[in-house]
Amino acid sequence: MSCRSCHSEMQNEFPAEMNIHAHGRDGMDRPTVWAFPRVRICLECGFAEFQLKQDELYETRLLTRERPTQNCATA
Repeated sequence: MSCRSCHSEMQNEFPAEMNIHAHGRDGMDRPTVWAFPRVRICLECGFAEFQLKQDELYETRLLTRERPTQNCATA
């Protein structure tokens, strides 16, 4: 398989460990998701890609949900 960016054949896969989190100040109050994908890296241009496992993808989707507003009055 060639690189999707520069079409080089010089690629390799590496085990990775990453901590996925929501961005911004709000992200500091939210839980993080640990993922352990294999990352394919082009050794020519540095383009990298990976795929999350189903459970990691599910947890990552939870990071995008809006948190309920605190101290809001209901009618």
